[in-house]
Amino acid sequence: MLWLPQIFRPRSGSSTPRKRAAFTLVEIVVALSILGAMVSGVYLGFNSLNAYSISSRLYTEAQTVAQNQIDLILSKEPFNLGTNPQKIPSVLALGSTVTPNVFVYQDPVTGKVVVTGTMTTTVTDAGFSMAFAGSTNNLNVRRATVTVSYSYRGKNYNISMDTMRAADQ
Repeated sequence: MLWLPQIFRPRSGSSTPRKRAAFTLVEIVVALSILGAMVSGVYLGFNSLNAYSISSRLYTEAQTVAQNQIDLILSKEPFNLGTNPQKIPSVLALGSTVTPNVFVYQDPVTGKVVVTGTMTTTVTDAGFSMAFAGSTNNLNVRRATVTVSYSYRGKNYNISMDTMRAADQ
C-alpha cells in the first residue's frame, strides 16, 4: 500500500522533461475568431429583432390612427339627411380628405423624425335603397374607407379600414 506523499511526489530520475500546460498562439487565435463570429451573429440578430419590433410598433400605431377615425365617423351626430342636409358632420361629407402627418416616429437616440404617416378618408354613398309601398327610398347609408400610408426603411405600408353608417332617422 502506498502512502499519500509517495503518490504525489515526483520521481527522481525520470527521463522525460516536464511539460507546462498552456495555450498555444494558434489555439488563442481560433478561440477569438469563433468568439468574434458568435458576437457578430448575436449583434445582427438583435439588430434585425429591433427593426422588426419598430415595424410592428409602427403598424400598430397606424391601425390605431385608422380605428380612431372610424370611431369618429361612427359617433359623430347628427347625421340625418332627410330633415337638414346642411347639418351633416364634415367627417360624413361625400368625397376624400387627406390628412398629412397623422403620426410621427422619432428616433429616441438622435431625435430625428424617421416616419410620418398620411391618412386618407373617403366617404361615398353606398347606394342602398328600399322599395316600400310602391316607392323606392334611398337608405342614406355612407361607406367610409380610412387608409393610413407610411414608409419605413424604403418600404411602403398601407392600412385600410372600412365602415358603414346609416342616417339617424
